Amino acid sequence: MITVVLVDDHSILLATLKIFLDTQEDINVAGTSNDALRAVELIKTKTPDVVLLDISMPKINGIDLIPKIKKVSPNTKILMLTMFEDKQYMQKVLEAGASGFLVKKAMDYDLVYAIKTVARGETYIHPSMLEDFMASKNNGSADILSREETLWEALSKREKEVMVGVAQGFTNKEIAEKHFLSEKTVATYRSRGMEKLGFSSKSQLIDLVYFKLKILKK
Repeated sequence: MITVVLVDDHSILLATLKIFLDTQEDINVAGTSNDALRAVELIKTKTPDVVLLDISMPKINGIDLIPKIKKVSPNTKILMLTMFEDKQYMQKVLEAGASGFLVKKAMDYDLVYAIKTVARGETYIHPSMLEDFMASKNNGSADILSREETLWEALSKREKEVMVGVAQGFTNKEIAEKHFLSEKTVATYRSRGMEKLGFSSKSQLIDLVYFKLKILKK
């Protein structure tokens, strides 16, 4: 069970998020706050796995609140929620210690997936911001990744392992045996990986793995 604290100064949005997340079997909303400074005390008391934090807050903005949260609850992961698809905001958020950057237009599947991703200790960047994220990691070098390569780098280690197995032609059962996973887990990684890559066919995956990434040789 992933425990979450929600921090947003818009009461209606806060209530909506709580109702939605409470429908998830593996997520528990441990508390909510529409006041940034009171939120720190709430987080100190609840020590949640994840804090969903609005970037635009009165009194103190979400970015400045990150170190305060980390001080009272070091193991809590912070997922920043914002209306703005701005790479400067994203860089500041990540540099301050957040684990993810999610735009508010992604309030359904992306939200749940983002929470689970940061709870696992991984970084989540909304797909619309991935190219900016990877470009910043490359420090503006000429070796800029293609869109597909950028999306590939956003996959978790397990998702990449399963995607490679699929490209090689292995069945879910064979991939599961190789990586000591259940077939159901492999099916989940497979579906999620294809969705994150934006692929609808196996041939697209083979083209990426064999020819563009050169992970495998025919």
